[in-house]
Amino acid sequence: MKRILRLFIILPLLIWVACEDEAPSDADNTIHEFELHSNNRVSSLLMTESEYSDWINNDGFTDSGMRIPLINDVYNKFPDEYDFIFFVLNEPSIPANLSYYGMLIGVSNNVQGIGKSIYDYSSDYGSSGKLKAVMQLTGLEYLKYGPALHELAHQWANYALPTHSVDGVGSNLTSYPYWGHWGFTGGSTKGQLGGFKQSTLIDNGNNSYTVEEFGPFANGGNGIPYNELELYLMGMIPISSVSNFDMFTDITSLAVNTSTFDFTANTRTTYTPQSLEELLGQRDPSIDNSQKDFKLLVVVITDSPLSDDEWNKVDATAEWFSIKGDDGTSLYNFWEATNGVGSITVEN
Repeated sequence: MKRILRLFIILPLLIWVACEDEAPSDADNTIHEFELHSNNRVSSLLMTESEYSDWINNDGFTDSGMRIPLINDVYNKFPDEYDFIFFVLNEPSIPANLSYYGMLIGVSNNVQGIGKSIYDYSSDYGSSGKLKAVMQLTGLEYLKYGPALHELAHQWANYALPTHSVDGVGSNLTSYPYWGHWGFTGGSTKGQLGGFKQSTLIDNGNNSYTVEEFGPFANGGNGIPYNELELYLMGMIPISSVSNFDMFTDITSLAVNTSTFDFTANTRTTYTPQSLEELLGQRDPSIDNSQKDFKLLVVVITDSPLSDDEWNKVDATAEWFSIKGDDGTSLYNFWEATNGVGSITVEN
C-alpha cells in the first residue's frame, strides 16, 4: 500500500470528477434489454458486441452523446427515484483502453455553501430533478474494492479549497493547483480525496515539515472513512465538529521516506470552523435538514448475459455497500464511512 500511495505523489491516476417519483415508462420503449436480479439490488443492460466495444474502446461514459441517451434508456425501464446511477462494467479489472477505476459526472446540485455552483441538468438524462450524479466503475467488483466512496465524495467536494499538489520529488518539482482533491491538506484522518492526517504534522521550522505518508489524490479506496471536512461538506456533521487543519501551497521540495514525507512550502493556511464558514458561507441545507439517506441504482453494462458467478459477485458488492452496520472487515461501506450517519439503499 505504501508503494501505491507514493505513486499518487509522482504520477497520480486520473479519476474524474468531474423531485417527485414517477412511474416507469412502458418497458417496450427501451432500446436495450434489461435483466433484473432476483435479489432486487442490481440489474444488467445488454449491449451488442460492437456497441460494448465502442463504449469501452472510446470511453463512451465520458462522451455525452453516448452517455445521456443510454441513461435516458435506463429511465425507460426504471422510475425516477434514484439519487445516483452507477454503471458497472462486466470486466474483471480496468479495460486496457480506460485509465480510471471510477468516474463521477455531476448531474445536479442544490447545496449551497460547499464552493459548488447550483445547477440542474437532470432533465437531459430523463430525470425530473432527483438524479444527482452518474458514476462508472470499470470492474465488476469495484463497488466494494474500488473507489466508490472516493467518487461519491466528489458530489460535494473538493470545490471548497484552492489546494496544491506536486509533480516530481526533491527540489526540482512543480507545485500546482489541485482542485477536486485535498493535495497537501490536513484532516482529522487521511481523506477519501487525499490529504494527510493533521495530528502527524511536525513543524521543523523554516517552512520545513514532516508528516506521515499520504496520497494527495486518494488514500486507499474503500479502506478509509470520510474525514471531518468531507463529512461536513456532505451534510453529515455540523461545521463545529470540523477540527482545525492546515493547507499547504507553493510547495518547494519533497522527500519520500519509508513512512513519512518531508516537504517545504512557502504558504501554510490554517482553517478553523469559523474561517471555513467565512470562506464558503453557511451550508444550505444545514445539518438539520441535509439529505443523509440516498437511493442508488446499480446497472451492469455487458455484451453477454451475466453468468451466475458474475451476478453473485456484483450483487454481493451491492449488498455490502448498502449494509447499515459494521461489515466486520477492514473495508468501509457507506454507513461505516459516514460514522453511521448516512445510508444508501441499493435496489432495482
